[in-house]
Amino acid sequence: MTFDPLREYSRGLRGAIADPRSDEVFADSILRAGGNPDGDAVAHEWGFADLGKDKLTATWMHVESQFPGCWPGPGQAVGDCVSHGCKNACLTTLGCELAAGKPDEVTGKIEGKPEISAEGIAQGVLSTEAIYWYRYPQMGRSMDGWICSAAAREVTTNAGLWIRKDYPELGFNLTKYSAGNIRHYLGRRPPEQVTKQGQQHLIRTATNVKGFEQVRDFLAAGYGVFFCSSLGWSNSRNEDGVSYPRGSWAHSQSWIGFDQRPETVRKYKEPLVLVLNSWNRWNRGPRKVMGTDLMIPEGSYWTPASTINRCSGIALSSVAGWPPRKLRSYGAEGIL
Repeated sequence: MTFDPLREYSRGLRGAIADPRSDEVFADSILRAGGNPDGDAVAHEWGFADLGKDKLTATWMHVESQFPGCWPGPGQAVGDCVSHGCKNACLTTLGCELAAGKPDEVTGKIEGKPEISAEGIAQGVLSTEAIYWYRYPQMGRSMDGWICSAAAREVTTNAGLWIRKDYPELGFNLTKYSAGNIRHYLGRRPPEQVTKQGQQHLIRTATNVKGFEQVRDFLAAGYGVFFCSSLGWSNSRNEDGVSYPRGSWAHSQSWIGFDQRPETVRKYKEPLVLVLNSWNRWNRGPRKVMGTDLMIPEGSYWTPASTINRCSGIALSSVAGWPPRKLRSYGAEGIL
């Protein structure tokens, strides 16, 4: 039977699992690597606190400018939402880094766009399976469920970023997302040669983000953010692409845009945050951003920013750390 994520999560599938001990281990790993697990401190240290204030931050547009057609990507085949949310945050960071065209602070080189086929782009550019392989032994042999902080720890230490292409020398083809690829190392961690290759393309560091101001500013600075929560949402968007919480899902998704323009706050009584799901074209309704010609991706939806307070979010940096990206405007004053 075809996996129906809306049905399965609504029935209680645990795709995202809360684990305070894993969160502590994640924070400790950031500190040991010389980073900071406090997103507010990171934003102030690197000078991008309040960068997105009172603006429409169209972070998703920078990613789509580099990889047209990358979203919504394939729909989940199992309860592997954490790897999808994490991958989309990685892709957001990568896309914004490419769009900024700024030399790497460590190497002095400008990040080059990876060679990837049209099929690989349509499949989401980066492999989710190669992240999900590293959930063992925490979660055993089950194909469903992981922990957001554990996934963030793995992409900064072991898993890295894998372009969707064939890897004949390693015995797998990641061009297309599949349950078969998810099962490739089911019940065991990948061998050393796979980990060594993944470690060539690690996310440099990560940090916890709390509250809408932190999420807003990390997105405005060009960094991807994913989250775990127990919130569910309607599969219908209103005239502005907005959906409201409904039901409960143990689920991970990513945030890819933010709208704090005065006209938006007047209409909705608070800012909006743009959520990207991992269920392909699962929802319906208008996608045009209020007052602009911009379109949000299929599978995404705006929702009140106050929902962020009920989520556990993690931002992912590039190889160059946390400098704010200089990203182009998208056609109107007050739009990043």
